[in-house]
This record gives sequence, structure tokens and C-alpha cells, in this order.
Amino acid sequence: MAHTKMSRLPKLAIAVAGCISLFALTACGGPAQQEDSKTSGTVTLLGYSAVVQDNYQKAVIEPFEKKYPDITVEYVPGDNAAKMLGTLRSEKDSPRTDVVIMDTSVAETGVKEGLFDELTPEKVPNVDNVVDQGVTKGGYAATFDSYVMLYNKEKVDKDPTSWKALWEAPDQSVALDAAPDIQGISLQRIVSEMQNKDYKTDSKDAVKELSKLAPKVSSWAPSPSSYQAITDGGVSYATGWNARAQLFSDESPDALGVATPDEGTVFQINTVNMTKNSKHKEATQTFIDYALSTDAQKAFSEQMYYAPTVKDVKLNDDASKRVVQPGSDALLEMDWSWIAEHRDAWTEDWKREVIQ
Repeated sequence: MAHTKMSRLPKLAIAVAGCISLFALTACGGPAQQEDSKTSGTVTLLGYSAVVQDNYQKAVIEPFEKKYPDITVEYVPGDNAAKMLGTLRSEKDSPRTDVVIMDTSVAETGVKEGLFDELTPEKVPNVDNVVDQGVTKGGYAATFDSYVMLYNKEKVDKDPTSWKALWEAPDQSVALDAAPDIQGISLQRIVSEMQNKDYKTDSKDAVKELSKLAPKVSSWAPSPSSYQAITDGGVSYATGWNARAQLFSDESPDALGVATPDEGTVFQINTVNMTKNSKHKEATQTFIDYALSTDAQKAFSEQMYYAPTVKDVKLNDDASKRVVQPGSDALLEMDWSWIAEHRDAWTEDWKREVIQ
């Protein structure tokens, strides 16, 4: 038996040595790691979870990987922008994330903290095609989403055309996401417009008007969501974001109605940024350039009803009817950078005067 063990040792040593010598290329039988280049590598994308991830995968990532078969995009889901910012902070010195898509007001904090590299037209030509509204202090816009009214078609006789429907609703029949949620912030902006007031300098009357909603509201933080509250029939009215609202309306066409009232709406903006110290800069820039292409923007808009952020996108008839696009008369100006600086003050106004 001793002789048998000794005879095996040289073979074992040769096998180990061979594995070590080939490790960098084959990882001892595992797939070879692709070097970062414009056409090869692995890109790790941090973005919103659930339906956003599913639809972005179908509309953008899968066609991209077909066009660039040697680049793999790994999508890491995040619950919300604040948590994603926390992830980026925790891995600042050695990022695992290469690219992130998140709300611009939170992304701006990341810019100020030096978490991102600048995207230039030399490396990402399509940044020059982003519409003016999509060039923000938090980066270049990857998606636009509009603030909408939700209503239960079985409880509401006529399709609402005005935000005033929230104030005219029966008591305890409305679900609203209060500030600091950006839905509440967006509603306050719209109320100022309805009053012909400057939302930055004269917000007291808007807060006073919002306080009149208190008897109407059954929940200031609907769970699991305002969309579910409507489809379940728990409330008659709510607010939400167009992209998800349109998807859920398709799933529950007899229950969930979606309206952009006549007084207008605002865009929520998600920007795309490349992390500083990314280990896959070349492949990441190739992906971002594709994400900002007219093909990708058209595909995602028609898949999930986000508005395109770049010029010259021609949507099909269905998407055109269901998406508020840049330049629309329905859009109200919204300075999200200013909002980020004053959000805490607005939230205190809500806590003190609106939520009862």
C-alpha cells in the first residue's frame, strides 16, 4: 500500500502544477475571464428590482448581449435609490458595481461624493443625444417617468381629468405616498401650479391645500403599493408612476385606470452613471452608449412605458398614447437638484400640517 501511495504522488504533483500554470486562463476547468475592452468583458449593473429588472433585461440587456456577444451584463437588483447609494459607498475603494441607474436627486449625492466617473462624448457618443431635460447634476437620464393619477374603474364613474378629483373624493377613499417620498413632493409641485404660485418661493398655500386632503386619505404610505390598493378595491383614487401603472393596468384592465390630469405632471428622472475605479470601464462605456441609443430607448419605452430620454425616438402608436414625452405641454418644470436641498423642509411641512 505504501508503494501505491508513493507512485501516485508524482502524478498528483504534475496535475496540481498543471492546474496552477493554467489557472489564469481556465480557472482549472472554469470559464476563462474575458479582458475588459470595448467589445468584451463583464459589466455589473445596479438598478431597480422586480418589473423594472424584468423588462429592462428583455428590452435592453438581451439585445445588447446579442450585438456584443463577448460582453456579459449582470443585473443586480436594488430596492430603492437610497439603498443603492449605500451599496456604492460601501464598495467605493474597490467597486463590484460598474454602472448604476438610479433617481437623479440621489445620484447627485453620489456625484458630489466622487463615486462616479464623468461620461464623455469621446467614449460615450450618445450622451450628446440626450435631451436638455435629461442632462442633470446627477448625470445623464436613462429613463423619464411621469406622475399620474390612479383610479378604480368600478368605483369611479367618469375618467378623472383634474387633480381636483382627489379633493372631491369621498372620505377615506384615497391612498397617497406622503413626503419625503417623491410622489408627495411631486403633488406639492403640481398644487403650486394649480394656484399659480412659485413652488420654490411660495409653498405655504400649497401645503395648506394639501392639508385639506387629510380626511380623504386612508393611507399616507400604502402597502404594498398604491397600485395594489386600487386593483384590490381598497381605495378609489391614488397616485403613482406611469410606467408601472400602465403595466399593472394591462394586468387588471377592468380595475386600474391611469390618467394624466389637465393641470399637468412632472418627470421623475433616473440617471445612468459609471462608478469611479470600475474594473471594466471600456465594456461599461459600450453598454451605457447602447442604453442611450435610439434603439434601446425605443424598445424600453414600448416595453414598459418610460419616456425616451434621447432625441429622434419614434414610438409606436400604443406607446405614444400612453407616454408623456419630453417637450409635451403636459410637463411642468421640476428642479430636482433644488428639491434635494429643500426636501427635508418640505417633509417637515407635511408632518406638521398635512399628515393627520
